[in-house]
Amino acid sequence: MIARIKSEITLWRVIVAIIFVTGIYATYLRFFEGFRASTNLSDQMPWGLWVGLGTLCGVGLSAAGFGISAAVYLLGMERYRPILRASILISFLGYLTVCVGYLYEIGLPWRFWYPIVMWNHKSVLFDVCVCIMTYTTVLTFEFAPAVIEKLPWKRFRETVLRYHHKILIGVVLAGVLLSSMHQSYLGGLYLIARGKVHPLWYSQYMHAMFYLSAIPAGLALTVMAIYLCMRSLNVRIDFSILSDCGRMIQLLLIVYAFFKVLDLIANQALGYAFQRTNEAGYFWLEVVLFLAIPITLLSFESVRANPEKLYWACAFVVAGFMVDRLNVSINALQTAMGTHYVPKWSELASSVLMIAAGVMAFRYAVIYLDILPKAPRPPVNRWMANGGLAAQA
Repeated sequence: MIARIKSEITLWRVIVAIIFVTGIYATYLRFFEGFRASTNLSDQMPWGLWVGLGTLCGVGLSAAGFGISAAVYLLGMERYRPILRASILISFLGYLTVCVGYLYEIGLPWRFWYPIVMWNHKSVLFDVCVCIMTYTTVLTFEFAPAVIEKLPWKRFRETVLRYHHKILIGVVLAGVLLSSMHQSYLGGLYLIARGKVHPLWYSQYMHAMFYLSAIPAGLALTVMAIYLCMRSLNVRIDFSILSDCGRMIQLLLIVYAFFKVLDLIANQALGYAFQRTNEAGYFWLEVVLFLAIPITLLSFESVRANPEKLYWACAFVVAGFMVDRLNVSINALQTAMGTHYVPKWSELASSVLMIAAGVMAFRYAVIYLDILPKAPRPPVNRWMANGGLAAQA
């Protein structure tokens, strides 16, 4: 028994346990001790890591769901159907973590329901809130068949799935519209901060730049998740599908880079990238991670055709995207606000808790639901299964 317990205690399980313990304690500090005890936020920097990492990154990295859904259901690209449910699940869990993260971000979390009944039509933040709530509902509907299929009531199951199929196209259309709206609205939030957001990131087209950067990042996260499932969860996927996604990610990054350069030139902000400032350093870190390295790597067929190399190329895309969102939400504002914000450990712990919970939910969903095609297990010899010679004794 002791040996069995020791065999079940692995390094990753210890790490996950530490993440949950520290995250739960950080959650206690946030909701029972308040902002002052749990964050380094201030009047000069009221939005910090929770907004930058939890909302901007969480929503952006969940962008693959509407893209793959549109490709399969609206454009008839059946080739990508094997990864459809996985992309929807990633988006669904991503938006759930964003919704839970809002409780950390807002000062009075028990008023989270106010936007549902108190509408402010002139507020971009209200638009973001409504779009996220409605798109989370849409994702719930899109993901529901994976759960319904496992229910034991056959007649109920068949009836629900039949009606679900009838209205699926309309739901997908609504999902594409809603996701496109709030992916861009998140950038629109910062349009009112003219003069406060550093010129390297401020633009009248911030909403479009947010949209263009989210799609390749969401695809990259999906490729990473599916690769890990193939490696450790007995999942079988035609790897050429992921290779095609890598090619599409490269194309989307090139498009984003093209418009980013044009935008910097039009706003006469390109010169700021060559100044000796912290903002210039953050900008070049973003360029190298999000654009230069992945575009270069994904231009080689040897990278796109190799699972591990493709995984690391996509990891650079995700890391660079996170740097971009943190630059916009934190680093681009600090000089103008006259402050230097460093997140408190409890802010990081609660954010990592949300990420870890989403990863674990994805893992168990892949194991117990029909999310990805499973590789057939080799047949077990009945004589060996019964213990071989030991059974005869």
